Amino acid sequence: MVWPGKDMSAWKEPLLWIAAGCGLLLLFFVLTFPYGAVQARIIGEFHRATGIEARAVDWTVGFPVGLEWRKVTLTKADGLPLQLGLLRLQVGLWRLLTGGLALDLVAQVDETTAASGVSTVTVTAPSLTMRGPITVSGKIQQLDLSKVIRPYVTRGILTGEFSQHGEVAATSAAPSFGDGTWKADVKDLVLDQLPAGNDRTLSLTFSSMSLGLACHEQLCDVTDLKGDGIDGSFSGQGKVTLQQPIQKSELALSMTVTPGVGFAAKAAGLGIPPLPPGTPFTFKVIGTLAQARVAL
Repeated sequence: MVWPGKDMSAWKEPLLWIAAGCGLLLLFFVLTFPYGAVQARIIGEFHRATGIEARAVDWTVGFPVGLEWRKVTLTKADGLPLQLGLLRLQVGLWRLLTGGLALDLVAQVDETTAASGVSTVTVTAPSLTMRGPITVSGKIQQLDLSKVIRPYVTRGILTGEFSQHGEVAATSAAPSFGDGTWKADVKDLVLDQLPAGNDRTLSLTFSSMSLGLACHEQLCDVTDLKGDGIDGSFSGQGKVTLQQPIQKSELALSMTVTPGVGFAAKAAGLGIPPLPPGTPFTFKVIGTLAQARVAL
């Protein structure tokens, strides 16, 4: 075979053949990619880690390597179902060809609205088996909490971001919790039907709330916990010990609450001793996420 000389026009035909070969190779890879097996693995791992069962009305293949689920229902035995309009999973093609794994997940509460109610998650791993160091990061944009946390939230818009680094050892299927940071801000929050004892319920309104966590393995330090609104303000600090499933995670928090004008009016109907607005009091929150309790 004689290669072309300095005349670049002579390179056109070899380059076209190379491009055509690469295109056919890519097309063959896309057409033969085991989408069904990947989908089953993802749903299975998600159910194993969270206990949540995922069902979709329809799923399709995305280009070049991806999956889309529409009208998704997430259910758990001890909670109300969560409805999502769209779940889109995209696989990083170049990283996949080099033996690694990169997944981009987009979740939309409303399939037709891409500007709000969107959560994005990126997962990277050095191999398809997800052994070794794994990084998970994501963002939440303008999520309407009343559609996610029912019936206790009737209004509230959440934004947040997180990054978590862990590792799965070759000899164990259980991942390390690793290190990570989590931040969340909520605006215009209304909590309703909160149990207050003796078959009574409480509603609270906050104009803003924020939460920050810095985690190392199973232990998370609360770096930011505060809120403010017509019912008063609060701040907190402490630790959260992570467990699987997440509902069993243990709380050890110290909270300082300063009642506002709105809460003073509600206290009488709940049998709570009257507290003048602006008078702070401190208590502890202990137990698990699923069964937290207050201790003085």
